[in-house]
Amino acid sequence: MTEKRTDRETGRRKRKDRFRYVVKQPQLRAILGILLLYALCCLAYWFFEYGGPAGAKFSDILLWNTATLFGADFAERYPITVSGRMIGIVILLIGMFGVTVITGYVSSTMIDHRMKTRRGTRKLQSMKNHIIICGWKNNLKALLEDIVRKNHGVGFQDLVLVNSRDEDDMSALLEDEDLRGIKYVRGDFSEEQVLQKANAARASNALILGDDHDRLSPELVDSRVFAAMLALKGMNPKIHICAQVQTKKYKHYLETNHCDEVIYTEEYTRYILSTATSGSGMARVLSALFDNGDGISVQVFPIENRWVGKTYREIADYYKEHGHIMAMGVLDNMGGERELKHAVLADAQKSTDYSKIVSRLQEIKTLERNKPVLNPPDDLVITARMGLIVLGDEV
Repeated sequence: MTEKRTDRETGRRKRKDRFRYVVKQPQLRAILGILLLYALCCLAYWFFEYGGPAGAKFSDILLWNTATLFGADFAERYPITVSGRMIGIVILLIGMFGVTVITGYVSSTMIDHRMKTRRGTRKLQSMKNHIIICGWKNNLKALLEDIVRKNHGVGFQDLVLVNSRDEDDMSALLEDEDLRGIKYVRGDFSEEQVLQKANAARASNALILGDDHDRLSPELVDSRVFAAMLALKGMNPKIHICAQVQTKKYKHYLETNHCDEVIYTEEYTRYILSTATSGSGMARVLSALFDNGDGISVQVFPIENRWVGKTYREIADYYKEHGHIMAMGVLDNMGGERELKHAVLADAQKSTDYSKIVSRLQEIKTLERNKPVLNPPDDLVITARMGLIVLGDEV
């Protein structure tokens, strides 16, 4: 409750600060002044020409004057009194200059918004539960399309790119019709202030790719990946982070600091190259497992509550008979570190056996998250913290 109250207060304070910032803008103040002057002139015209409430409705006068400013023809209505004619001239002058000021401000605001989007300098404070993609890879478009395809409920409008790539490269990507809606923040993704522009504090996932850069050594690239992971965790402990590295040293650093998923590309490349030399066709097999375009791939299904307490054989047979999906194993302790620890603590608190509670607390320290157990025994009991590893059509 305290955390929720603090979040609400923080959000309320940010909205107030944003409102004060907007109100202090000189262009907006000028527009408000013009509109106020226009309303006062219409009010004076109403009194001098029609005698106030006794003669006509103020809303009719306001509508007539506004329509006249934009070219409507009301020949039967024109000011008769000297005061009314003078005020009418003032209203016409407001129409000539005031409307120009307002339309100019709106146009410049829209152009500035578009330019900031293209240059990656716009803050994305309204976004939440989005995916941040740090770094740059060749053929990034294909990766973005795969991310949207494999994450149900996620669109390009939910993706935020963070990198310092050349403006020409990013312009080509952001103007691509296939990627309409994607957001961009320009800057070094290992710096906290850049991640703040991407509203990392409210993001749900982050993918850190590093950069394809010929002049940077693999260790230097990985060090920036590591720094970004630490910054993201510090800003948002709940965020799920997947990081790609090229060196074994930084793979160890990331795992030690509880990065949710670490992709060590050298490990996969070495395995594929070594098995390919045997002529066994393993490269083709792995390509099929990873999805070679036919829509069949290895996936992880969250296990429904109805399967908790039952055996692996039961759930495997069910999917084979009803979904034409082959179970390959289970993913033990599936999920983020924070959620898993809370689940274990909540489970331990249900027991009145203090020795069991102490045992569960010790278990948290050595908890291995997302541990794959391939081809488990048929009598393996399914728990709430497991996921099912399957091979089948993408859903």
